[in-house]
Amino acid sequence: MRAAIITGPASLATILLALAACHVRGPGVLPSSVAGAQITLYRDGAVVQQTVELDARGSNATVAFDVPADVTELSVVDARGATITGVHVPARAPADPDDSDDASKSSEAAPSKATIDASVPRPGRYAIAIEYVTAQLTWSASYEITASPARDRATLHGAIAVTNASGLALPRVALRLVDAPVAGWRAHARELLAAAIVGEAASTTPVATPRELGEVALDRGETRVDLHGISAPRAMRSVLVYDPIGTTRDNLGALPLRDPSLGVSPPASSEVHESFEIARDAAASAGLPAGPVALYELAPNGSLELLGQARLFDDATRVAAVDTIPIGTATGVTGHRERRELTIEDEVRHRVTEEFVITIDNARDRPVDVLVREHLYRGQTWLIAYESTNRASKEGAQQIALRTAVPARSKAEVTYVVVYFWKP
Repeated sequence: MRAAIITGPASLATILLALAACHVRGPGVLPSSVAGAQITLYRDGAVVQQTVELDARGSNATVAFDVPADVTELSVVDARGATITGVHVPARAPADPDDSDDASKSSEAAPSKATIDASVPRPGRYAIAIEYVTAQLTWSASYEITASPARDRATLHGAIAVTNASGLALPRVALRLVDAPVAGWRAHARELLAAAIVGEAASTTPVATPRELGEVALDRGETRVDLHGISAPRAMRSVLVYDPIGTTRDNLGALPLRDPSLGVSPPASSEVHESFEIARDAAASAGLPAGPVALYELAPNGSLELLGQARLFDDATRVAAVDTIPIGTATGVTGHRERRELTIEDEVRHRVTEEFVITIDNARDRPVDVLVREHLYRGQTWLIAYESTNRASKEGAQQIALRTAVPARSKAEVTYVVVYFWKP
């Protein structure tokens, strides 16, 4: 399994994808109405594309319009036949040191007035396409899953809560979401393009897929946007999960950490969890943002009873085929994680090799199936050189799942070797 690199030049499709991703939208699809806008929500801000109408009575004209108070730069994406002679956005007022960070983030600020000056070949109306970035449009996602009475099927529902603190009512918005930082998502697109041009291998670390949310009205304050197309029933089953490390040690860089104590000190947990495993629909789940999930089942009295809670669609599980939700500790089943080899070759081969053995001890009177979740936390450039189950699956940039069946009153071992490497 190759996890974080590819070995050949990128295809033409990859180049076209990178070119498309470098811009959130092309100006050719911007709405012609001044009231319309296209907004892409990111983790750390929103990219707004809209048109402003320039009404030219002579050869020169100016149009003034409102923008969020935090906007300090504005780009003209398409002048539509006009020649732009000036773009003016008021400088942001200095922050009051007496204001708390929390108050400044949550309060709605009065919008600023921006202006565009242009010369035109003839009098008339010109719909000028503009783009800016604001941090005053934020969002959060949340999910609910309802289990069938037999606990063999699950139905997913989700929604996005969009908070509009811009001071502007946005009555007609074509909304999309990318669960990644603005700069990081665009930088990855540029990296793909550059690698394709020079014929080098590019990172294949899973990246966020844009999710189209449809046309909505974003009034001031909070707006709920339902996530459609995700509620078809999915297969669900009981499974034990051993996840002894978690994601807290993950190094997001390509250069691996070489600290010998990493992953072995403090010792890994021995706790195995009773869980439910729910199959993903790859097409329906594409681009869904990360958020908390609550798993319910229908109680005999007709009320919903909480079974467990977890998170869905985090970076660590971006390409997973299933989601798992813990519901309690697995009595009679424990795990043990042991590192048997660590070889650090800094100067010549530029690689780190680690071998781990995970032992599952089943004291129950019946066999159990266990999903062992391991995290390749040293860095994002790695490959699995060997794994004993022959059915490992990659779940994200630094996470794999290995499955084993453990007979009653027996033990089972899962072994794997990971190699991290880097360019000098």
